[in-house]
Amino acid sequence: MRKALTISFLWLSLLINGQESINAEVNYLNYDDFFENSLLTSSPVLPVLSTPVQVGYDAIDRVEKGGKRKYLNVFPVVNGMGSYFSDDKSTHSLYGGLGVGISTQLTRKLYMRAIAMGSYHYRKGDSEPYHGVYQPYFLSFSDYQEYSYGFTPTIRMSYAPYDFLTIQAGIDQHFIGHGNRSMLLGDYGAPYPFVQLRTKVWRIEMTNLYQFFRENQGNRTINKFASTHFFNYHITPRFQVGFFESVVFAAKDTLMNRGYELAYLNPFLFYRPTEYELGSQDRLVIGLNMSYEFDPIMIYGQFVLDEFVLKELRERSRWWANKYGGQLGVKGKMKFQGDKHFRWLAELNFARPFMYSHFDVNTVYGNQGLSLAHPLGANFVEIYSESMLKITSNFGVKSRFFFVQQGGHDGDKDISFGQDIYQSYINRPYDYGFYIGGNGKVNRYHFSLEGNYLLSEKLKLEAFIRPGVELNNLQSTYQGHFLIWGGIRTALWNDRSFSF
Repeated sequence: MRKALTISFLWLSLLINGQESINAEVNYLNYDDFFENSLLTSSPVLPVLSTPVQVGYDAIDRVEKGGKRKYLNVFPVVNGMGSYFSDDKSTHSLYGGLGVGISTQLTRKLYMRAIAMGSYHYRKGDSEPYHGVYQPYFLSFSDYQEYSYGFTPTIRMSYAPYDFLTIQAGIDQHFIGHGNRSMLLGDYGAPYPFVQLRTKVWRIEMTNLYQFFRENQGNRTINKFASTHFFNYHITPRFQVGFFESVVFAAKDTLMNRGYELAYLNPFLFYRPTEYELGSQDRLVIGLNMSYEFDPIMIYGQFVLDEFVLKELRERSRWWANKYGGQLGVKGKMKFQGDKHFRWLAELNFARPFMYSHFDVNTVYGNQGLSLAHPLGANFVEIYSESMLKITSNFGVKSRFFFVQQGGHDGDKDISFGQDIYQSYINRPYDYGFYIGGNGKVNRYHFSLEGNYLLSEKLKLEAFIRPGVELNNLQSTYQGHFLIWGGIRTALWNDRSFSF
């Protein structure tokens, strides 16, 4: 207790002496401040805190006495997409979503954004979830067979009681990192309820995130929680290092029905010693996020650690519980005359077998059946690249290429080789000899070229078509496939629905 009070006192002393103003307004997940502005040291925590992208029609927009602005913007949300994949069953799918969104600033310190969208998804063909349009739902009203329909709400309320502190709450996704993927916390899955505190002191920004997850197991719903710390330190205007720590724990374990563990609410304590003190078997993940910015180029990387034994690493025994992953990437930008610009990104991602997994679904590092980090889970290595050329203010071309090698496909529901993070690591066949790509290796080569046209700048509504080709050995032998996506979408967030 004395230690916690000492840390709290030191932190409050820093607050008094080193405050920096942060804005209550919040951008969307697809806003990358490295690309969108000319300032150095872009934020690794998305959505970033800054002036938001103004979307929609002004229902209210007035400036009151003292220069205080109040506004209420209303905008429609449209997602209509179709896909085709040339496999044995000619897999095709249709996805339709329609809703409404609002963004409002009630006072200088209080901001809110909310989107509510109903959706329908039809799929016919191969049941393998790698292809076509895949859309996770927060609330689903049907068991997914050939079709499903549901309701997806996202809301984020942001309050800045002081210039150095922002409190947020709602139902939304989060992303930590500078790349397309994140090995720490990604936005591929469904939105979830959360409470978030962000504090900026001197060159340090601290993010505390309290998350509320659920899993469907059989005919029952399981509630679980997570607490996440991220301390980001701007060592220089160009170089920053962030320390990440997240613990996932069950609402009910074998000892007690504890609900949200109060000890994990303390924003000043590290979770590992707290976990030991509680005597729990909670899931703990730690990691680093680093970046260095040149004017047109950023080099970035991540390292994530689940658990390890140094002796086993030195002996290179390939012990199952040496679980870690990482990312190394580079991205850049070029601006031409007028609205023309070019953006590119290339990164390497990997995770050893059994990374993010645990002994049961209550503490796995996932939500609603999907990983909270990289969508492939574990036991993989990936090379991912993309580039985007904006030819006019409305028209752009985007290309994507990725190569993935993933092991563990020899496993089944009773035996795990560390690929599926939702399979218990207790079901492993042995303790030694696990390596990335082992025990059933699948390779995938994927390339696509997308053309998109902005139909409405005010509504961020765009039409797109994306043909592609893929070579994989999902059916034991290598086969080539033709893919095509197309439709209309509201481009306000990172749409991962056809990343894989």
